[in-house]
Amino acid sequence: MNITLCTLFERNYHFGVAALANSLIAAGYSGELWVGYRGALPSWIVDAPAFDGSTGRMQAAPGLVLRMLELDTPLHFTYYKPTFIREMLEKHAPQSDVVAYIDPDIVVKCDWPALTGWFTEDGISLAEDVNWCFPARHPKRLLWARFFEPHGATPRRGLDRYYNAGFIAVSRAHLEFLDLWRRLCDLVVAYNEHAKELKAGGSAALFHSTDQDALNFALTVCEAPLNTAGPEAMDFAPGGYYLSHAVGSVKPWHGGHIRQALRGHPPSAASKWYYRFADGPIKAYSDGELAKRQLSLKIAAAIGRVYKRA
Repeated sequence: MNITLCTLFERNYHFGVAALANSLIAAGYSGELWVGYRGALPSWIVDAPAFDGSTGRMQAAPGLVLRMLELDTPLHFTYYKPTFIREMLEKHAPQSDVVAYIDPDIVVKCDWPALTGWFTEDGISLAEDVNWCFPARHPKRLLWARFFEPHGATPRRGLDRYYNAGFIAVSRAHLEFLDLWRRLCDLVVAYNEHAKELKAGGSAALFHSTDQDALNFALTVCEAPLNTAGPEAMDFAPGGYYLSHAVGSVKPWHGGHIRQALRGHPPSAASKWYYRFADGPIKAYSDGELAKRQLSLKIAAAIGRVYKRA
């Protein structure tokens, strides 16, 4: 089975791309990581001797090649995921049986052979979200069904779980699912008046998690087999060993760990895993800057052991 990986970034999320790539190298992945981006590329890419600006190709390690793709879209990247995955399958990696999209605020914790067990040629691979319990007849699901029905999207099955859109693998057999997800995203964007942010309104809003809500409704409309893991698979619950996902607006590379700890918010598991993979072989920080950040993280973790907001 041929598997291709991809991600999207803009602005300072390149720090996450570096850690994601390092985690894939540590996992033993051999292949390409396609990186769609908007804006300027960081110095750790453009100044790397292994980077070819004419092709966007960078040999990051003996087994890993980064393929940089500059994108021209007005959409928030969260809505661009289904389009990007489809372009992978049809244009950039036509030899692939499965394309897995991974957000740049995620790192891989397990070895590559363990992760490949998640992928099949007949299914869609997903992990449950922080708020994973979402019954098939939850009030919001009923409202979604009423909203999408005039647009020809009717649920064909009930699901009791809510899935995170930061990691999703789609097999070539389900290209139509990507079209459906993209179409539902367009409807959500129109409803939220061309939303520019990841979240819209409060938790009670019809579409608060925007593309993720569209994804979860699309999963009830399509009948593809779902290869799923629980919230622990992204470190949203204890006991996980696949991925670690730094959700929220404050990312590990934003720093301020001690300040956050003094406010009662010690470093998350995802922050600790991020810094585990920030040290190379791709170096997005100088040695001195990384040492300062790692020391700050240790101090913040120590504070968190004695003080934590309830």
